[in-house]
Amino acid sequence: MTAQAGPGFPLERPWQIPAAPAVFTARERFTAELDRLWAGTTGRHLVVISGVGGVGKTALALDWLYGKAGEFTQGILYSDLGGSRELPPEDSGEVLYGFLTALGISPAEIPLSLDQRAAAFRTATASRRMAVLLDDAASVAQVRPLLPAGQETIVIVTSRWRLTDLGIDGAQFVDLPPLTDSQARALFERYAGTERVRSDPRSASEIVSSCGGLPLALSVTAARLRTRPRRSLAREAAAYGRWTSSADRPAAKALSLNAIFEVVYEGLPRSAARVYLACGVHPGPFLSADALAAALGRTAGAVEDDIDELIEANLLTETGEDRLVQHKVLHSDARTRAATSLPGDEWDRLARSFAQWYLDRVLAAGEVIHPHRTAYAKRGRRSDDFAGRADGFAWWRDHLPVVRAVYGVAADHDWDDLVWQFCEASWGFFLHYRDYLPWIAMYERGVLAATRVNLPLVQARLRSQLGFAYAKLGWYDKAAEENVVALRLGQRENDGPTQATALSQLGRSARGQGDLDGALDFYRQAADLQERLGIPRGVALCRRRQGEVLAKLGRHSEAMIELTAAAALMAELGDVAQHTRSVMALARVHAAEGSTGEAIVLLTDSLRAVRSLDSPYYTAEILAALGQIELQCGCEEDSAGHLAEARTLYAELGDPRAGELGDGSQP
Repeated sequence: MTAQAGPGFPLERPWQIPAAPAVFTARERFTAELDRLWAGTTGRHLVVISGVGGVGKTALALDWLYGKAGEFTQGILYSDLGGSRELPPEDSGEVLYGFLTALGISPAEIPLSLDQRAAAFRTATASRRMAVLLDDAASVAQVRPLLPAGQETIVIVTSRWRLTDLGIDGAQFVDLPPLTDSQARALFERYAGTERVRSDPRSASEIVSSCGGLPLALSVTAARLRTRPRRSLAREAAAYGRWTSSADRPAAKALSLNAIFEVVYEGLPRSAARVYLACGVHPGPFLSADALAAALGRTAGAVEDDIDELIEANLLTETGEDRLVQHKVLHSDARTRAATSLPGDEWDRLARSFAQWYLDRVLAAGEVIHPHRTAYAKRGRRSDDFAGRADGFAWWRDHLPVVRAVYGVAADHDWDDLVWQFCEASWGFFLHYRDYLPWIAMYERGVLAATRVNLPLVQARLRSQLGFAYAKLGWYDKAAEENVVALRLGQRENDGPTQATALSQLGRSARGQGDLDGALDFYRQAADLQERLGIPRGVALCRRRQGEVLAKLGRHSEAMIELTAAAALMAELGDVAQHTRSVMALARVHAAEGSTGEAIVLLTDSLRAVRSLDSPYYTAEILAALGQIELQCGCEEDSAGHLAEARTLYAELGDPRAGELGDGSQP
């Protein structure tokens, strides 16, 4: 998972790393080694920190990076590569997509192939002074495309494996061992309290020894003691001793984490233990109290006490507003424990409940992102609605890795009724995010799901949307194939809107293949059909597309007629997004004809309408278009003001276009 740029930092200085550890035992030797590697060589610095799970690799990296934060003047990128998760590790291409957008690259400019994305990333970082933390790497092949080119850049990779083949890339290796006895005891005292530890040093030593020098085990053990202030250290030490020395579990440091987790889990209240198991079933990198409550069939308020219990026991961490994270080792324990402890089909019931909760959130976000589209998928449960489009986008951007993980579980379980709904409900966000390849893979499974549950009109819609994505990638033959099938399904079901959509998308394929006259014919057929059906929005969409084709043919007067009509219809319907697109296309035609004044008038009127609707996303689009045309006609002062406001709005939305816009001055 690649984080978004942090609050308070411009996109050109992304700050993606998580918070520094609240309690960190000094590892002077290893901190000094990182200092030496950063200062002692020229060129890009690549450091691999390896060690067993729970030994503190990420904590060491974060502590060092925060200590050197002032030196990384152009930001720090971060991605959890998921090497130790049960799910497949993060795809390098998707990680690069996140890095490139965080650096201000427009999604439209990000290439599709892994090699091309890696090259674009090297170009974007060639002159930067920055750091990159690649956490929990799975393999050398996963890491290598993510290496930047900057000569004043440090890349820190953490992994349970040494990844020795990165030596070819100039890597230096830091093997992080468990804490020494004295370091472990000092950390335990900080966690559990000096007075209590020194009251029974022998038992404290036994507890510390059972933790095997692993900071994670020490923190969990001390947290358990903090919640039991009257419990003696001798009793606690005996509990761990019994577990590690039982007949089938010989005492060994290798078993120390299992011993700690077993004892702590057995001491949880029953309801908190069930929440812990539910965390193991949840597939994503983070979750929320609302998701847990929905899966468990409880209210959020009822589950809060159990979440607090887990947080107190260091079995769960709260990293933000209603954002809960488990350490990878803990999540693995919870997942394994759930697989053996949950009765019957309870695992699948919990997993499906999580999927249904996230589907409801995706549907709710779709209602505000794309409000004018009639959906086949309907919300089965009603969680809170989003306040507006910006909130919907923000939720999607933040939860994208979780949604993909949950969707993957649904698809792997052949929950076809959920799979197709996830696909349809993702359409509005996709139109703005446009990471084509993962989305196409998702939709291809969605088409199969809709086919299996015998929903021909849903299948047709998904095929047309899949064809749209194919066409955007230049795969026009595949796009046409999907829409031919969609058209036939619409004809078989006698559904006019489905036929009209397929015809319009066939026009897109023809346009992409250079057959502009053929495209016009498809668009006109679609418009005529929409007109007969009484679907004014469909008519307006087709007329806008006709206008764009006519403009491309140089038939500007005809283009203006179509685009003017499309803009008027969309304005009448109150569809701000499509009105904006029609006006922008019309303004470009006026500008091409030399009528920049008319173009500015059109965009200024649209800007007033968008402002009245309090729509920051579409306000930014109009401002950007207006500023660019003002720049063409030499109105540099007005252009600078509009472009600056557009950048601010895009930045508040976390949109990478904030980094694309110029400053309103002529080159």
